[in-house]
Amino acid sequence: MTHAPQSRTSTPASTRKPLSQAWALCALLLTVAPTLHLAAHAQVKNTPPHAAPTWQREAVPFYDTVHALQGIYSHWALPRAQAFDRSAQALTNAMAAMCSGNADTNASKAALESARNAWLGTTRAWEELSAIAIGPVIARRTQRAIDFAPTRPALIEKAIQAQPQGAKAFERIGTPAKGLPALEWLLWTRPAQPGTPACSYAHEVALDVAREATAVAADFARTASSDWGAEEQQEQSTQAMSEFVNQWVGGIERLRWAHMEKPLRAAQGSKPPEYPRSASQDTLAAWAATWKGLSTVTQQPAQAPTPAPGEALVPLETYLRGKGMNPLADKLHQAAQKVDASMAQVQKAGVKGKPAIQQAARDLAALKFLAESEVAPALQVSIGFSDADGD
Repeated sequence: MTHAPQSRTSTPASTRKPLSQAWALCALLLTVAPTLHLAAHAQVKNTPPHAAPTWQREAVPFYDTVHALQGIYSHWALPRAQAFDRSAQALTNAMAAMCSGNADTNASKAALESARNAWLGTTRAWEELSAIAIGPVIARRTQRAIDFAPTRPALIEKAIQAQPQGAKAFERIGTPAKGLPALEWLLWTRPAQPGTPACSYAHEVALDVAREATAVAADFARTASSDWGAEEQQEQSTQAMSEFVNQWVGGIERLRWAHMEKPLRAAQGSKPPEYPRSASQDTLAAWAATWKGLSTVTQQPAQAPTPAPGEALVPLETYLRGKGMNPLADKLHQAAQKVDASMAQVQKAGVKGKPAIQQAARDLAALKFLAESEVAPALQVSIGFSDADGD
């Protein structure tokens, strides 16, 4: 049998089906490829540029001293002073409810817990406001008046016996026997019982704190309405900016040394450090509130909108960028970010985490050094010391 010769281009029947499937797949890919490309392009286009901070994507306006002071007093200090005032008023109500109850009842325990929570709220609001003691806080010496430490139990006992009532009577009571630390002692160390002289005194202490909080908030409201740009205000504006920068540096140092490193170094043997707010076990929250107050005026969150001049707080980092000092602003941001990280580690490690606390203190010291050696000179501010800087 003779077979006709096969053509060179002919394809065996066994391979025709796979080849036809391959050609079909190629055709399908050619059809959908543009659609896939457009979808991928749209996805990239719609992805927010998280990596780039706002200042790299938007022009930063120029800020002057007037803009800085408007932001500091109207958008940083005043809201915090008002929050402190509201918390202090709530504390007086909670103390009144606690002292008017009956002892040894579930209601009494609940009232004590409510008073403690009110104290915690008031203290944290105060920590954030007093992180930078400017304006009325320094003029009225509020830190000494309501937050003197350490408190003196013997003087508290003496004041309980005296039973002072009202503002005039409290002027004769020594600062170590009143204020937030004295209330902490009366709520945790030796909880005052309802219907007792100790509870009556504790209520009066709360009223005294509330009076000061109201006065501070009112003074900040008046200061915030200042016309910082008026010709007759130029000298006052310069002084206010200098005070702010000095108290910012002082606040960093106070957190580092007085609140953290000094108690740690002073601890002897197995005795735990006497950190602020130890009796209430609120030390970590107090540190966090203080750093929050400091951090807010120091650095700009990466994705936060650019502050409009005169309409929002201008953090020092952004203030420097507005003056064309990006390298210094970068250094300030990086130093503040290091403190962010180390303070977060302190929150995880707790008050017994000595290495974490020491690292936070070192990072705060580095931030303070940068503030003193580079930031203040760039702002034409001389760093000094005032006897009203706080205790």
